Amino acid sequence: MNQTGMDKKIEKKTWSQKKMLTLAGIIFVLILSFFGLQVFNKKIYKVEASKISVKKAFEGDFQDVILIDGDVEPINLVLVNTLEGGTVEEVFIENGVYVEKGTPLLRLSNPSATLGYMNQETAIVEQINNLRSLKLSLEKDQRDLKESLIDSENSLAEVQRNYKVDSVLFSKDIIAKNDFVDRQESYKYFKSKRDFMKTNVVKSTQDNLIQIDQINTSISLMQRNLNLIRENIEKLLVKAPTSGMLSSFDPDIGESYSKNQTVAKIDVQSGFKVKGLVDEYYLSSVKPGQLANFSFNGELLNLKVNKVFPEVKNRKFEIELVFKNEVPKDITIGQSVQVRLELSKSKKSIMIPRGNYFQASGGQYVFVLDGKGEAHKRYIKLGNQNPSFYQVLEGLSANEEFISSSYDDFKNYESIKINQ
Repeated sequence: MNQTGMDKKIEKKTWSQKKMLTLAGIIFVLILSFFGLQVFNKKIYKVEASKISVKKAFEGDFQDVILIDGDVEPINLVLVNTLEGGTVEEVFIENGVYVEKGTPLLRLSNPSATLGYMNQETAIVEQINNLRSLKLSLEKDQRDLKESLIDSENSLAEVQRNYKVDSVLFSKDIIAKNDFVDRQESYKYFKSKRDFMKTNVVKSTQDNLIQIDQINTSISLMQRNLNLIRENIEKLLVKAPTSGMLSSFDPDIGESYSKNQTVAKIDVQSGFKVKGLVDEYYLSSVKPGQLANFSFNGELLNLKVNKVFPEVKNRKFEIELVFKNEVPKDITIGQSVQVRLELSKSKKSIMIPRGNYFQASGGQYVFVLDGKGEAHKRYIKLGNQNPSFYQVLEGLSANEEFISSSYDDFKNYESIKINQ
């Protein structure tokens, strides 16, 4: 039996050399493309070393500090306000001089107010006079009643003597009964009249005392009102409320002032303070007791926050600082100073100097030198800042160098080639 057809050998299909070369070429192109893209993505910017600035990160004591503008003021400044409105009629003293308490500064003229006060004064004086007349009348009536009582007492005493004599004579039948009865009735009449007058005088005295006491109270109240009116008239004369150096005093004859308007300031010369304005962003960070300082004539003067005024105006709030030590003699009122206000205590931190790099990077990255002539973009995390340094929380170590000048020309690059 012939089995040639059944025993035919089947050959396996294999890759041809051409296909192998084609596949290898494709893989090679892909590899070259991958590395080409890598090289393309790794942008490199070339820059001359003379055109950049390099700074070094370092570890030190970092302190959160802000700069604020302040003005030197008297620690105890008294405002001189008008007590009544009017126009300046007379000026008695010049600005910048020392004044004693009660010294007249200026006189205001207000005819309308003066006339009103005078009319009130006249009405009150008239009422006081009427009450005093009523008091005199009551006292006179009281004296008249007492005088009548005295007369009644005298008449009764005389009638009583006669009555006693007639009683003896009647008992001895010396006088007639009718005469005795007349004497007896006369005695009873004068006694009843005396008793009535005595009761009337006692009651009248009590009533008069109450009424006179009320009159005296009314007169006292009216006298007080009268004094207030006279004081109001005197309010047109503006006086120094305390002793000290007069400032901000520049009135002109005929100038008008309203009630409670400030016309001057008086420095009682008990020391100095600094008033400063702080951005509202720091409102929750500034507390009494925090320290501050400023440079003056080559000397560092230390301050302490005394008061914080939380009212925000024009996005700023006011603070008051006092000197911790003796104030130099050259310090003057109105002097402007730049104060370094400490918001926190110092602590060990990695720090980098402030620079133009921040404008482009926003503090999110820096170009760090690798020691081989290149600098590479590295993302960092900053914390607080002060006028000189940024606090670095992540991304940099002490002694690492970075480009601190502007990044505007190469902010979109990943690496910098520094040509010496």
